Amino acid sequence: MGFLDAFLFKKKPVQHSLKWPLPEERLTAPVADDEEAVAKIKKLHAKFVSGGEFVDMVYAKQYGEGVFAYMLIRTDKKTENETLLAETYMLNENEQLGVDVESSFSLGESLERMGYARAFPREVTEWRFGYMMLRIAVFEVADMGSFVEIALPSTKVDKIRELQEKTAYKFFEKIGIKKEEVIPTDVVTLQLAAMMDAGGKKEGGFTLGENG
Repeated sequence: MGFLDAFLFKKKPVQHSLKWPLPEERLTAPVADDEEAVAKIKKLHAKFVSGGEFVDMVYAKQYGEGVFAYMLIRTDKKTENETLLAETYMLNENEQLGVDVESSFSLGESLERMGYARAFPREVTEWRFGYMMLRIAVFEVADMGSFVEIALPSTKVDKIRELQEKTAYKFFEKIGIKKEEVIPTDVVTLQLAAMMDAGGKKEGGFTLGENG
């Protein structure tokens, strides 16, 4: 085999698969203007996926230091339709709900029986996009501010996670956000932390501490 053949057919480096997948990761940065952020994201040819104006009742459950799962009973402001959203990306295993979506009252009772505590209500406008391997969202949260949040999918390959993070930070840079402005968490956790800081250990009936 000549030099050219050796170059063309050289073995690709082995990418080791982890025994346990790295959970989904979230990166968040505050922005001054949500509509301006949306415009910049569209210019980068990110694909718009969904959006709307919603009223959420957030239920939270803490599994360990800094590890939360959230259930959001969401009401669409325009249609008044109710849906249940699971924000459990920090967990390695998906928790089985075992509840029926009937009404916000009965559903809230079911969540509390599962160990979720009613944390806080919020009003939010959101825009969601897809960009390469990333899921990107812009949030305008009433009385809190506007944010860009990027979700990195779960993976069993550490090199892929490194590539995801590089792509995410590069995306932030393209829309004018510096790396040092990025916070390694999600918008719901930021809001919960802000409320806990402002109101002490208890806020809206939710107490920080392990419920599971």
